[in-house]
Amino acid sequence: MSSITEQVGRVVGRRYRLLAPVGSGASSQVFAAMDARLGRRVAVKVLHPMLTSDAAFLRRFQAEARLAASLDHPHIMRVFDWGEDDGGPFLVLEFLAGGSLRRLLDAQGRLSEEQVAHIGLQAASGLAYAHRRGIVHRDIKPGNLLFDDEGNLRLGDFGVARALAEAALTEPLGAIFGTARYASPEQAEGRPLDDRTDVYSLALVMYEALTGSVPFTRDTVSATLMARVGATLPPVRELGALGPIIAQAAISEPLARLDARAMALDLELLCRELPAPAALPLEHVVLEGGAGRLLDRDPTDVDAVRPSSAAPAAVDALERNGSNAPPAHAAPGWADRDAAGAAAAAEVAALVADPAAGIARPQPAPAPAPAAPGTFPPPGRLDDASPATDLTLAPRTETAVPVAPAPPASHKRTRRRLWPRVLLALVVLAVAAGGTAAAVIRLGVFGHDVPRLVGLPEATAAHDAHLAGLKLRVTAERYDLSVPKGDVITQSIRAGKAEKTGTVVGVVVSKGPAPVPVPSLKGDSIAAARAALLQGHLHMKLAAAVYSETVPSGVVISWTPSSGLQARNSVVTVTVSKGPHPRVIPSVGHGSYATAAAALEALRLVPKQVSQHSTQWPAGDVIETLPPEGTTVPRGDVVEVVVSLGPPLVKVPAIEPGESVTTAVAALKHAGLVPQVYGPGSIVFAVSQQPGSSVPAGSTVYVFTV
Repeated sequence: MSSITEQVGRVVGRRYRLLAPVGSGASSQVFAAMDARLGRRVAVKVLHPMLTSDAAFLRRFQAEARLAASLDHPHIMRVFDWGEDDGGPFLVLEFLAGGSLRRLLDAQGRLSEEQVAHIGLQAASGLAYAHRRGIVHRDIKPGNLLFDDEGNLRLGDFGVARALAEAALTEPLGAIFGTARYASPEQAEGRPLDDRTDVYSLALVMYEALTGSVPFTRDTVSATLMARVGATLPPVRELGALGPIIAQAAISEPLARLDARAMALDLELLCRELPAPAALPLEHVVLEGGAGRLLDRDPTDVDAVRPSSAAPAAVDALERNGSNAPPAHAAPGWADRDAAGAAAAAEVAALVADPAAGIARPQPAPAPAPAAPGTFPPPGRLDDASPATDLTLAPRTETAVPVAPAPPASHKRTRRRLWPRVLLALVVLAVAAGGTAAAVIRLGVFGHDVPRLVGLPEATAAHDAHLAGLKLRVTAERYDLSVPKGDVITQSIRAGKAEKTGTVVGVVVSKGPAPVPVPSLKGDSIAAARAALLQGHLHMKLAAAVYSETVPSGVVISWTPSSGLQARNSVVTVTVSKGPHPRVIPSVGHGSYATAAAALEALRLVPKQVSQHSTQWPAGDVIETLPPEGTTVPRGDVVEVVVSLGPPLVKVPAIEPGESVTTAVAALKHAGLVPQVYGPGSIVFAVSQQPGSSVPAGSTVYVFTV
């Protein structure tokens, strides 16, 4: 990629002239630019030229850019155009001069609870809008949370993160680690990602904004990623009232985690209870001329630099066409409201001290000054009816009602007539002046401080609410990984706030950790089954192994419970096969081989014929089995069946006529034959078998003598 200063002055896409650099990263450079066609200021993100050669990336980039451009929400950075030229792919974006949350945290260290609540509400509302349209950001981090001139938040880089993740470009370790600091456990495990991935990352961003540090950060990327798998967010005092919401959004198991809309609803309720936040100390971007130095180390951020009197003509033209000045008619600030309230309270106090003096007509309050850039509007009502107005914050309406002075009368009559008008004045001034007058009324009406119910068992919370003169109502039950079953997760009214007798405090009660699905263990070995259950946050108990004719030894036969949802960390009983039942070799008698083989095959044993000579059993008869009958063997074993060949054959010895009978008889016996002598003499005349021929052993040979 060419030097960033060399890019200044270049026209991108025959329309956008690059005026000054405002950010740089490993995969892109960001410039302030002028749209020559519409004459407006824009930001142009120029991606690395080497991505042009990646056809798959270009297709993904075009699809993601088109999808991002379809998003129309006040808290999502707008995409005006996209394309590709000699300098590489580029995006034309809304120009935001308020900088990024990353730069704000680097400068400030930490933000207040009220500021973080409003930032989180805006971010969650933008995410909820995108998630309803099936778009997941995948890279929520402080560098992608940007602010406009008036301090309104925008989510940047929608779609670009996913396209770059699938590109062949390798970013340096610093860039990878920057994203890994906010990655969800499912990203570390390589599991499918859904919209709750963004919620987890936003929770870590809010945690850092409140505490100054990111939880689970380790020395290496892999250690950082794995440290949050199955981990619970460490509770710290700095989280304050945001603690339960952030903890619910940072649960390791996505199924038990808040989604963006639920998170936005909880934050909206909290913002109504918290004081108005102070204006964010944003350094607004003033484009500096000449050198065009980099304004930010994150390619999605727009940082602030100090103004310079030596801006070039191009920059002067840019400033003339895109003013950073705040609007002329801004909503009244909270400081003006408090000043008016203090004056009204003093007037009410004087009236209460001396009712006979009458009620002075309230004077109109001075016109409020425009709100400073970065001042948050008061929280409004969450409305999901229109995508363009998701979670917008509606301003409050103030009304001043004049009250006529009382006519002269007697002292007693005056007191009787004035007290109703005093009460009416209290109400009118409370409406007209706001918070401080309301505080005066609260002295007489709102006399019960709401106790802290979060973290208490439901019965204890109901008891504490009753002691405080309040009523407890369970408005919802929700799964929560960190809050025990039956304990209060959130309460509708902030602890410590004064309320009148009988006020109902709504609470959300924990149902404990979300149940987890029982995985299928069919065909698994013991080790594989244990790993699958542990990954699903379940534990394995082995039952006694049983024989099975269909499941091999060491493989799971069954498990209980076998399906559905079960409580997290519950036990699944697993039964493993010992293999087939052992076989007992039957008695096959002394019949034929075919009969013996059929009997063995019926038991799923393998017969093998072995032949052997026998003088006891005729040829073809079964002599025995090896192993012998009655022996236990595994199914499938080979069993030898010994079949008789009959007696062995022997050769008739050579006996010549004239030999002595004694010699002939001895030779026949030695050969295994039975001699039978006929005749009175002692000399051999002839024999009944031809000498040299083969005959069965034990055959009778007749010897004839003379």
